[in-house]
Amino acid sequence: MILLIVLAGVFGLAMSQGGDIPAVAFSAGLTRPLNLTHSETVNFDRIFTNIGSGYDSNSGRFRCPQSGIYVFQFHALSKQDKTVWLQLYHNYHYVVSVYGHTANDYSAGGNSVAIHISKGDEVYVMAVDSKNGAKTYMYGATDEVYCTFSGYLISPVFEEYPVVG
Repeated sequence: MILLIVLAGVFGLAMSQGGDIPAVAFSAGLTRPLNLTHSETVNFDRIFTNIGSGYDSNSGRFRCPQSGIYVFQFHALSKQDKTVWLQLYHNYHYVVSVYGHTANDYSAGGNSVAIHISKGDEVYVMAVDSKNGAKTYMYGATDEVYCTFSGYLISPVFEEYPVVG
């Protein structure tokens, strides 16, 4: 318990009244090539870790189990001579993008963001619709995972709502 308290202090984590530190973290990768032509959620199918069970590999979405400040990262590699254009969303609201294209070669991109999200909110990565510019071609193989989506809680927020009336 002392180690957890020290680590909480080092990383600036808030403690609940009982002294427990909520642990939420996930990381998933893509193990197959994807050709995306519409606004589609990317389903990262290999789960590396899923503490708190927030990431759903069937939908590709993270559903927040604990309100707080989270860091999200996503990285992608395009197929050779193709484009990758992805966007991170929080409850249907655009947050940040990744874009990459290199003629006659592979192209990579990545982005990260720290945002406040509430319990039950969803965060996910979507391809940009090709009618807005380019089709997205993501490289992936079972033994070559270059495309990833990860997130972790850095500080819980215990939300209180005022009593009205």
